[in-house]
Amino acid sequence: MDNIITFASVTSAMKAKELLRTRQIGARMIRTPEKLRHGSCGYSLVIPKHFDEAAELIRGSRIPYRGIFADDAV
Repeated sequence: MDNIITFASVTSAMKAKELLRTRQIGARMIRTPEKLRHGSCGYSLVIPKHFDEAAELIRGSRIPYRGIFADDAV
């Protein structure tokens, strides 16, 4: 599994993807994998490189997120 940050809405995921893009961190938006959904759909960003930096940016932003899952924890 990849490094993933989960969001409740497509809008939050898009805002986060744009934030990461401004810092030149690539991210790909997907539907949240079923085992990470916790009863709802949601959207996620898959972040193949610079995941720690991306996670810190998201944590420090005002963008609501559901969870941050490093590859080894997923």
